[in-house]
Amino acid sequence: MINRIGPYQLNRVSEGDCLKLIPGLPEGSVDVVVTSPPYWGQRLSQGTGTEEDPREYLMCLRDVFMALMPKLKPKGIVWINLGDAYNTPVNWGSNGRQYSSLGPTKDGLAPNNSAYTKPRAKRKAFIDPSERWLHYGNLLALPQRLIISLADQGYLLRGEAIWHKKNPMPEGRCRRPHRQHEAIYLLAKSEDHSFRIRPPVKSVWEFPNEKIKGTPHYSRFPEELPRRCIQAYGKAGPDVVVLDPFSGSGTTGIAARKLDCSYIGFEIDPVQVKASNKRLEYLEATYMPLFRSSATSANVVG
Repeated sequence: MINRIGPYQLNRVSEGDCLKLIPGLPEGSVDVVVTSPPYWGQRLSQGTGTEEDPREYLMCLRDVFMALMPKLKPKGIVWINLGDAYNTPVNWGSNGRQYSSLGPTKDGLAPNNSAYTKPRAKRKAFIDPSERWLHYGNLLALPQRLIISLADQGYLLRGEAIWHKKNPMPEGRCRRPHRQHEAIYLLAKSEDHSFRIRPPVKSVWEFPNEKIKGTPHYSRFPEELPRRCIQAYGKAGPDVVVLDPFSGSGTTGIAARKLDCSYIGFEIDPVQVKASNKRLEYLEATYMPLFRSSATSANVVG
């Protein structure tokens, strides 16, 4: 049984900058990429998302996904979940509750609500008068700019799914719609990529955010998101390799293993690498033996 692809152990998260680790993957070795890169200006640790200039942020992400293209199998697919950002400062913290208009009485939520307690970088607006889209207050359309640049470089944009959040992050008084959704973009190298046809994959996915035990990760997506992305490939089994180059808490790996697929994760934060590998090890020791036993029993009955 193969337990490595290139230098990387399967069903583990490898520590490092994904742009430096991707070259170690053999060409044509990955079936499905599911990832949510760090959002611009919200990251406290090192790595992508800490750039002052959003143009540098987009170039970094473009380089990552272009480096991944030759690593995809001919019928492989890429799912990208990326949130947008307004060109305004991010400085909301625990002391911001006194100014809040959130909650049923419009004087703030509970003091321990994540709207106040979530760690955030102190991002500044990036203003460039020569670039109209870099004016103050503009919604920067970062996901769309990234996807268009990838399509210009050779990817095929095959569609998008909308994640409708049942419990979105609350927002106060603002002269714009309150955001309750994020897009998940589907890309491929070829129109002849693998994809589930029956039942068809719908374009609106509704499920809530979720919390996890252990080391917190404040920007993780729920397990249901990568599970649906992987299932949409239409294939499963150990020969199906799922990669998340921004692995974070390892949620994509948990979803992949529960679907009996193999997983490779890259993550630059050593704290999250340790925590996610601990979660994966626990899954291998508890859930996977039961999964294999159930599969064996079903085959015997059949």
